[in-house]
This record gives sequence, C-alpha cells and structure tokens, in this order.
Amino acid sequence: MSLRIGLFGRGRLGSAIAAEVGDLAWQVDQGESPTGPVDVAIDASVAEAVEAHLAWAQETGTDLVIGATGWTMPDLEARVAGRIGVLTSSNFSLTVALMTRLATVMGRFAALDATRDPYLVEHHHRLKADAPSGTAKTLAAAVLAGCPRKTEWTLGTPAAHQLNIGVVRAGAEFGTHTVGLDAPAEVLELTHTARSRAPFAQGALAAAHWLHGRKGLFTMADLAADLLDPLFVFGGKP
Repeated sequence: MSLRIGLFGRGRLGSAIAAEVGDLAWQVDQGESPTGPVDVAIDASVAEAVEAHLAWAQETGTDLVIGATGWTMPDLEARVAGRIGVLTSSNFSLTVALMTRLATVMGRFAALDATRDPYLVEHHHRLKADAPSGTAKTLAAAVLAGCPRKTEWTLGTPAAHQLNIGVVRAGAEFGTHTVGLDAPAEVLELTHTARSRAPFAQGALAAAHWLHGRKGLFTMADLAADLLDPLFVFGGKP
C-alpha cells in the first residue's frame, strides 16, 4: 500500500529516509511547517522539537513515527491515549531489533553462571551528542531483562550488580554495538556494524507502514514481534 509520508528533519537520518522514499509529501526542518496532510509523519529531527511535532500529529490526527533521540516524555502514553498511532525507536534497523532479542538470550545465559560477566560496547562518530546511544540503552535493557543479578548499567567501573557500557566517540563511524559475555575460559560477542544509514531509513519506512491504521503507543519491539518472533520457533515449538 502506498502511503503519503511527511518527514521532519534534514539531518543524517532525515536525508537517508528522503533518499529511500524518493517522493515525500513534504520534508521540513526546524521553523518550517508541514505543507499538507499525510498518512504518516516521521520525526527524524532533534529532541527539542519532538513535543511540538507530537502536538501537530494529535491536532491533525496523523500517525507519527519518532526517530529523534535524547528526548524524554514520561506522560507520552497518556497523551497519545489511543487517539493516533505513535511508534518510537532509538534505532529502526530490523537487524538491531533481532540483536535485542538475542541480547536477552545472552543475558539469560549469563544468569546461569555468575562467572559469565555481560558487557556492552558502542562506537559512534565523534559528533554524536548522546552517550551512551539510545540503541546501547535498549540493548542494555534487554541484557538486564535476561540477567536478574544485573539491575542497572553504568559507564564507570561496575559494581557486581551493574552492567558496564563502554562508549567510543571517534571518527566517522555510523554505529557499532557489541554485546559480550566474558567468562574465565571463553568470550562470546555479538556485534552489529552499520555500513550506512540505509538500514535505519528502511526500518523507519517499515515502521511507518506497520503503524498506519493502528492506535496507541508502540515501539520497534511491537513491530519485531510480528516479523521476528516466528524465527525463534524450532521443531514446531518456541
């Protein structure tokens, strides 16, 4: 089904989405207003603009995919209240969505043996403002969900109950995330490296198509449940 898609933002993600779509209804930057109705709007702007874009979406009854990072809105679910569809994500790559599920499995494996120490390392270009990245926080939450003895993450030297996250800000790296387990006799690592922003743009468009017609607040985990959970069925049983 063809959708009319509007795009907030002309930054790195916005430019990648525009290149994938080819025929946007509109693309606006800060201080500019949408020029007409669309089926779904994608917010690839900045944290400070998210609230205004949500207000516009609610006023116009437009479904909204939020890909901006670094913003918080504790009452988001109450504000959406089933009136429109809103999907939020720190990373739209479906491969990262798969990695998030595998990170929970790694956390569960770590929970079986206290000598298996989970950790997370992420590397982004030197201009990325937030640290750790939103994706790193999502992966950390997945590990914590699987490993009850780890109750929070830290960027510093970890206590026994803390998951250590290492952050690198250097060069022009699009984004690399590694979830690892360090045990006395072996190390297991799962790494995702983005070679361009195309996977994030493609995932954002997949999210827009999935969201259209749904009401309420969603994340990529909801989309992934539809697309990825069937991959974890073996021999007719999950």
